[in-house]
Amino acid sequence: MLNQALLSMAHSVSIAVLLLALFVKYLIFRRNLTMLRVRHLLLANGVAALALFSIFATGGLLALKHVNSVVEIFDHPAQGLKMGLFLLIVGTLDYPSRLFYRWRRALRLGKAPMISIQQHLRVLWILRGNLVLVALLAVLTKELSH
Repeated sequence: MLNQALLSMAHSVSIAVLLLALFVKYLIFRRNLTMLRVRHLLLANGVAALALFSIFATGGLLALKHVNSVVEIFDHPAQGLKMGLFLLIVGTLDYPSRLFYRWRRALRLGKAPMISIQQHLRVLWILRGNLVLVALLAVLTKELSH
């Protein structure tokens, strides 16, 4: 079986990588994007997706190490809070990810994508909110694991 300290460290590193990827996406995302910035956004988006999967996998394994059955996981309100927060992060990151994914066609054609003011503001607020949510998830993970 996997070592709990190793799983816990992988979980924390995954949260840090997600936070960093979101911060990079926030810094790169502008109204007038160049093709290079779009490529960097797509790369940061891919890193964020891998970090989300890693958080899910390591968090699930950590939760299962502490309980005998899956039902016991939902008996702990702290676990439910962390899972709810994680699902909120995943759900809100869907819009920017789909938007960035749609830009791949324009990128292949050699064009930088056009972004409306509404799209720009919506993505910026989603990224800002997710930076706060991931930081909160990191604090909860640290506080509730001790």
